[in-house]
Amino acid sequence: MSKHIIGQALYQCLIILVLFFNGEYLIPESNSKHEWPQNPGFVQPGRASDLNSSVIYSDKMASEIGPSRHLTFVFTAFVFMQVCNMIASRAIFDEINIFQHMALNSTFVGICASICCGQFLITQYGGHLFVCCLDGLTREQWLLATCVGLSTLAVNFVLKFIPDGLCPSIGNFSAANSTGK
Repeated sequence: MSKHIIGQALYQCLIILVLFFNGEYLIPESNSKHEWPQNPGFVQPGRASDLNSSVIYSDKMASEIGPSRHLTFVFTAFVFMQVCNMIASRAIFDEINIFQHMALNSTFVGICASICCGQFLITQYGGHLFVCCLDGLTREQWLLATCVGLSTLAVNFVLKFIPDGLCPSIGNFSAANSTGK
């Protein structure tokens, strides 16, 4: 189990950091209002300044445009990574089929669906209340954020093949203990 906790934490931190610090080169933008003039076709960075302390997203821009679409995308991608990680976390003993019997747990499915619907409403209509871009995300950005979230399932699949002996153990829980043997 520790390999999944450590692996997912490292992966998700890396992805969020890459999106936060390089989103202006990765997140497509079709609306000129949110487009970064220095890199046409991509989103205006939402960071206040760069590493050299040069202003990127000024207070003037924030008052004219509103909250950053870049940071709204990062928020949405993060939430989708968490939802997909919840799904992957159902199989704690390296079972390959993480979707097995998921339909039998209507509460779990309802919670996942509620989180996704809530994220859509917050992102598209939350605006000032949730400090999200007033225009929400484009279809292309939603698709990309969803793919970023789904990538955690691929990472989970790869982590299943790392031997447990190579990872630190957490507690004394094992499959044998869970079945009463």
